[in-house]
Amino acid sequence: MNSVMIVDDESAIRVVLARWLAAEGYEIREAPDAETALDELAKSTADVVLCDVEMPGQGGLWLAAQLRERFPATAIVLATAVDSIPPTTSFKPGIIEYLVKPFARDLVLSAVVHGMEWHAAALARGPAATDNEEGLKKWLAND
Repeated sequence: MNSVMIVDDESAIRVVLARWLAAEGYEIREAPDAETALDELAKSTADVVLCDVEMPGQGGLWLAAQLRERFPATAIVLATAVDSIPPTTSFKPGIIEYLVKPFARDLVLSAVVHGMEWHAAALARGPAATDNEEGLKKWLAND
């Protein structure tokens, strides 16, 4: 089953996103912060992580960097209330979409579908595509 981890410090946002994505058949997990999400993902990974950029403690960009290091095939969708993303941020490896709050349901669903496609392609290339994890990370970074 396709799995999505929703990471946002606002429970109302997590509830709405979870409802939308569950209605589309996705397996949903939630975390209120980046550290909790990372702990949960260490137990069981997700295909896509949909994460708020600004949260108390570590933010979404920190989590994205951790995910790239530990789970290179996990697609990352970042959410922000800021309507413009600096280019140095928007081209980080594995961050495949940005969503601006307030969310439009169709854009959320489209971003997750794109994330699932990216994840499937990353798995298809997998370890067989390279001889080591560093090579896989470089390959995924070129997506």
